[in-house]
Amino acid sequence: MSLVQKYGADYLKNMDDMIRIADYVAEHKEQLEGLVLVTAAMHDIASEMMERAEVFREGVGKPELDALFSASEYQTAALMASALEQRGVAARVIRDIRGHSLSALEIESGKHEIVLTDIEKALDQGVVPVVAGFQGIGDYTMKDNLGRFGAAATAVAIAGALGCDCELYGITKKVYVLDPRTTESRKKFDLISYDEALEMTMLGEGDLEADALELAHMLDVKVYVGPAFEEEKTGGTYIVNRNLIVGEAAVSGISTYEDVVIYTIKGIPNQGDEIAELFELLGELKVNLNVISQQPYQEDTSVVSFSCEKGDIERIDNALAINARFNTLETEKQDNICMLSLVGVGMATHVGVAGKVFATLAENDIPHYNITTSEISISATIDAENLSQAVVALAEAFKL
Repeated sequence: MSLVQKYGADYLKNMDDMIRIADYVAEHKEQLEGLVLVTAAMHDIASEMMERAEVFREGVGKPELDALFSASEYQTAALMASALEQRGVAARVIRDIRGHSLSALEIESGKHEIVLTDIEKALDQGVVPVVAGFQGIGDYTMKDNLGRFGAAATAVAIAGALGCDCELYGITKKVYVLDPRTTESRKKFDLISYDEALEMTMLGEGDLEADALELAHMLDVKVYVGPAFEEEKTGGTYIVNRNLIVGEAAVSGISTYEDVVIYTIKGIPNQGDEIAELFELLGELKVNLNVISQQPYQEDTSVVSFSCEKGDIERIDNALAINARFNTLETEKQDNICMLSLVGVGMATHVGVAGKVFATLAENDIPHYNITTSEISISATIDAENLSQAVVALAEAFKL
């Protein structure tokens, strides 16, 4: 059976890293029969490219970023193939696997099409296909100067099409049960479901892409994230179908998200137009909303609250200030806030989880603000100074 491996970030900083990958593949080529390599842009190449682009920062749009990032990843793939060839491993660069049958509207809506003809031909010939990670999957801006992401999603998509497993090697070496930034615990998941991994990584740090996890779920691809070059894949985490996990706990892990701000806007009319306009405005600003709540206020108006990244404050403030519908309303901001999320697919079948969460916070004198829930998670915003205490208390309460 084939295997897809993606390398990036910590494993592709410079030429020394590339040589190490090539050496490993050459040494293990018998065990890695049917290997497909997907490479993100090597850090040295991507950094140099972005430094040049910074000169024209205001004039660099998405098409230009497409060209810059794709050039970086094509260069990386070519160098990787050359390194493999030098070590006696037949390799071929696969620059583009995108299909062309989708309409512009389908592409705009987020659909993707890949064509495996060149990859399958290389595999049939005993050649290692080296695929440039840039295939148009992923979201990115000029601030993403360490990489535009998308290589992991490309790797998972290829694995799904080939019907094989996928290994992702980058910043993320494992999925932790508790955020290591807030506790001394380094306990990891050996197995975690797609849904849980998505919840944990969306709130935490790392380079696991939401697109990659969603694709893995949809295509039922078994994904491994861990340290590269291990003989036995035991140091990381397997992300799998929940049916493969025995004994689902009500709460499997706790993830955290720092630098959050809560906006509260009072007096928005209940008719709906203004509320719709508010969130359309935030969407145009590309603000990533974490929690939204709406409550009655007075005289057919509402209080609307939402939380987002602290870095969005200036753009939101400027947009609200020039909007005639919102610049006269009372708006409050609460910063120095963070969000914690308890995640577990077992929540769907266990009762009393929410009560236990908020009782635990109350017992430890930890106030909470916005709350949101899903089938497998409960999230709350709290004061940043209470984050570590809250994580420890909740970990003890749910025996994590």
